[in-house]
Formats: sequence, C-alpha cells, structure tokens
Amino acid sequence: MTIREFKVSVDESKIDDLYKRIDLTRWPDEVNDEIWTLGTKKSFLKDAVQYWRNDFDWKIHEKQINDFGSYKFKTKDDLEIHFIHSKSDSENSIPIIITHGWPGSIQEFFKIIPLLNKDKDGLSFDVVCPSMPGYGFSDKPSQKGYDSKKIAEINHELMTALGYKKYLVQGGDWGSTVSKWSAELFPNEVLGLHLNLVIAFPPEKDDPMEGVTDQEKVLLGRYAKYLELGSGYFEIQRTKPQTLGYSLNDSPVGLAGWIIEKFHSWTDDEKDKLIVSLEDVLSIVSLYWFSESITSSMRLYNENGREGFSKSKVEVPTGCALFKKEIMLPPKAWAEEIYNLIHWEHYDGGHFAALEKPETLEKDIRLFVQKLKI
Repeated sequence: MTIREFKVSVDESKIDDLYKRIDLTRWPDEVNDEIWTLGTKKSFLKDAVQYWRNDFDWKIHEKQINDFGSYKFKTKDDLEIHFIHSKSDSENSIPIIITHGWPGSIQEFFKIIPLLNKDKDGLSFDVVCPSMPGYGFSDKPSQKGYDSKKIAEINHELMTALGYKKYLVQGGDWGSTVSKWSAELFPNEVLGLHLNLVIAFPPEKDDPMEGVTDQEKVLLGRYAKYLELGSGYFEIQRTKPQTLGYSLNDSPVGLAGWIIEKFHSWTDDEKDKLIVSLEDVLSIVSLYWFSESITSSMRLYNENGREGFSKSKVEVPTGCALFKKEIMLPPKAWAEEIYNLIHWEHYDGGHFAALEKPETLEKDIRLFVQKLKI
C-alpha cells in the first residue's frame, strides 16, 4: 500500500479534441417542454455546450483539484485510487471520509471541505475524499467484483494507510451505500455514520406503515415519481452499461446531456434552469470526459444491482440529513429498522447537497458529531 502525490494535468491536445467533437455535433430533433419531461432540453443543452466550448476553462478546475491536496493510493489489489486529503490546521481534528456517487465526483465537496477544515467551537475535520474505482482519475477495475462493499474495504485500506485508526464516514447516492458498508464491516473503527441519502424500505411486518406520519407519506410520493418517470437511466446502467458507454464516451454533447439531466431532475425539476451552477456541473462533466470514466462508472450499477447494500442493522451511531428534493425520503420508522439513529433532520435542497447547500450539510454534520460526544 503506497501513497504518492498526483497532479492532474490534461494535455492540450485532449482539450482541442473536445472542441472539435463539440463542433461536429449532429443535433437531434426535439419534442419536449419547459420542465424537461422527455429529457434534457435542447435549447438549454446547446447554450451549455457553447459555454463549455468557448468560455469554460478546465485548467482552472484542474488547478483546484491539485490545490486541495491530490494523491494516489495503491490498494493491496494494485488498483490506484485518486483522492483528496485536506487536513485542518487545528489540533485534534476528527478524520472524515466522504464518498461521492454517480454522476458525482470529488468536485462535489470543494465547497464543504474548507468549511469542515475550519475550527468551530473546538471541532474541526481532516477530510478525505476518494474517487471510487472506475471514477475520475482512479483506476478502472478490469474485472468484476467492485461493488459498494468492496469500495468500503478500499476506503478502510486508505484511511489505515493515512494513519487514521478511527474515523467518521459520510455519503450520498452510492456513497451512502459505501458508507453503510463501512459502518457494518468496521464498527470498531467507524466513529459515526452520516448520510444525506437515506436508503430504507418498508419493514417486513404486518403493517409496514405503522409509525409513518402523514407528512412522511407525502414525501414518499417523491420516490414513487422517480420510479415512474426518472429511473430509466438506472435500469440501462444496471443491465447494459457497456452499450450506453460507446456513445457517451465518444460524444461530449451526449455525455453532457446525460449528466446535466440528473442535475436538473434531482434538484428542482419544476424549473427550466439548474440549481447547481453550470460551471460546477461542467467541471464534473469534464472530469468524466477527460478521464474517459463514464463507462466504468456506470458499471457500479451492474455490480450493486438494485440496492447495493445489505439490510442488516448497523450498530454504529447514525445521523441523517434529509433534503426535500432528494430522490428517496423514507419515513424515520423505516430507517430505524436499519440504522442506529441518533440524529434526523429535514432541510430544503436536493440530491447534491454538498454542492447545493454546503453550509447546511456542514452544520448538520457538526450537529451529529456533537451528539456523538467523541
């Protein structure tokens, strides 16, 4: 297990190639509406791509990755994992590993990292943000078996290599399943589990709705809407990621359309705009493009299947921040069947909490840690 500094440096020829491919785009026809019912709106995507082509500067974002503290870690299986390690200037900081999901990246956390590094009331954090295998500049697995459980094992390897004997885990999207596995596999090392996507399903008992409030029943409608109108991507990525990969890895406009639609529908899909800034979204799209990792990233859906985690009860103390525009908003009674809940709060916001509401998420993590009394 070795750790080395790693500087992201995309060759200018790859940037020129991106521009050429954008210029050669063959645009499809469209029948759509203002709320993107059939997918990413053509006029919006055209404007976004023109900004990407003419005004967006990848080198600014590349430097940002490097400035945070960019490293690579070689696992016992000889897979190199790219990660950010940003240490607090304060003494006795608490280590926390934050895991992204799809179509996210370590760039999701660039707003929250400095907030967590800062000492507030004697509480500060050393932040570790790995790119999952097959994502960004981490190596792409050449064989099957790299599911959320395996990624949790790799994360533990990394934290051990960094010298952290005990640490917090935090995640959303697939990162929530990885973090749950971390708490399940390493209960003596994981101090606490914090989630901003809470995965929980109806308990197997006579009345699964027992203890569910009227408001929580309303929130369940968000997930029902997602299953009916927004889960098509999940099924194709779970079953045939390779087929989709040929087009997304070859067309920057196709890739941008595929990812931008998620940043629209998983935040505030009633509006003909993005809640997260276009600059931030294109930074993430660019990372997938230049690292050619879209196909390998989608394979995680095939590895994980429909859920990606076990339903075994986690004994590690758990805190949950539920954002009202999230895909899944389970009732607290359901979550209590799986997690050892000590903290449960609702907030405005959506799926990409660290980008949309970094101050809110940071505050909630601190509230949770205060309850842990570490």
